[in-house]
Amino acid sequence: MNQNQSQSAEAFNPADLGPSLCMKFDAVVKSFAQDPNQRVNGALSGYIYDVPQFVGDRVDGGLHYAQYVELPTSLIPQKQPGLLKLFAQHIKDTVKPGASFYDLGPGPGWSVKKNTIPVLDILKPAVYVAVDLEPEFTAQACKVVAQQFVDMKVSNLASNFHQQMLPMPPTDTSIIWYPGSTLGNLPSLPGQTFLQNEFIVEHLSLLRQYADQTGTYKTKTEHTRYLLILMDSKKDNTQAMVDLYASEHAVGCFKSILFKLQRDLKAKNFDPEAFVYQPRWNEINSTVEHVFTATRSQTVQITDAFTDAREMITVLKNEEYVLANSMKPSAQDMMAILTRSGWTHLQLEMDKEKRFHMHLVRTSTKPSTKQTSI
Repeated sequence: MNQNQSQSAEAFNPADLGPSLCMKFDAVVKSFAQDPNQRVNGALSGYIYDVPQFVGDRVDGGLHYAQYVELPTSLIPQKQPGLLKLFAQHIKDTVKPGASFYDLGPGPGWSVKKNTIPVLDILKPAVYVAVDLEPEFTAQACKVVAQQFVDMKVSNLASNFHQQMLPMPPTDTSIIWYPGSTLGNLPSLPGQTFLQNEFIVEHLSLLRQYADQTGTYKTKTEHTRYLLILMDSKKDNTQAMVDLYASEHAVGCFKSILFKLQRDLKAKNFDPEAFVYQPRWNEINSTVEHVFTATRSQTVQITDAFTDAREMITVLKNEEYVLANSMKPSAQDMMAILTRSGWTHLQLEMDKEKRFHMHLVRTSTKPSTKQTSI
């Protein structure tokens, strides 16, 4: 439970969440554009993990998610640890000891113990960096890793790695560890295929770059960076993919998005209950789309917590709004988009049931003096 729940709803200020955790004004505007062809689908995917900030706050997706990952139907959290450990064994001769290890989205401490510690024991990096939007998770990850590996240099970075470059590491080689990746939750445009998705290409291209923020490494001419990415695979049984999101706690995660919209955008007259949630498979872009169908029309003013900008959004009865994405590309499509994004593909592995695919790719780059990108 969040320590701030002692405050009242009236005292809560969305800006206190910070620009990374507060729901983005522009994302909401694009999600509810009047012309369906002008909408950005799945732009609110990242907001399913928030927790209550005051007594009576119904933004509880994070609480539901903690229960969801324990369910047998939650395949990635259940199957991921063993797959990652096996893949680490297979790539340890490529990714040599002494590298810098960027752990993207490590999650809470229990996740680090299950997913990260066995991998670090195999790959033996010299430097560990936990990277997440949520500072508390990065701090927990560092504490767990530091206790297990007393000689490893450990640091945390509260950063939106979808929009900001990772910092230049102090080693000649680094690996970005990106399992259960949020890449599958990136936005998409209507009618766009997975391979055409520029949001994915921009994100993967950004991960190839690093920011030399201090100028310390200007003499360094080249750095080798590896990326490990694990993706949920497209299945022949499409209904089985949709059914992954049928449980009470999965539904609770996604419904929380609407309550967060009401809270963070100060939309007091917005009715989050006036929608029916239904996941569905979109064959065109290999995505389970999390669709909210409006049960009544409503016109609502939303307010940017940081700029005080305001906009009226109109929700139309029976209109469908795709607020979150769960992309499940084939292994071949994932290989193709990694290559298109400038990575050199080195290795592909799948589990026996072919429910997941794991990729190791590589790039060699020079440092950039830019602080952010895209």
